[in-house]
Amino acid sequence: MTLTKKDLNKTLESMRVLISDEKRAAILERFGTEPEPYEWTEEDIHIQIRNFIECGEFVKTSQPGGGSSTIPPGHDF
Repeated sequence: MTLTKKDLNKTLESMRVLISDEKRAAILERFGTEPEPYEWTEEDIHIQIRNFIECGEFVKTSQPGGGSSTIPPGHDF
């Protein structure tokens, strides 16, 4: 899944947050293309957008139970 401007606007609206144009551009740059040979899931995108808004950077998150990160290994975007 890739993220479009329209999708980002809907996501931010549902999260009820306002962000700068610079942050919007960074999010679209990151999720506008697939990290070949992998594919972003909707959950990956939503979690990382939330983390980016809260922390100011894209951070790896762990799955429940201490599983692996949502970013494929070796692809530290």
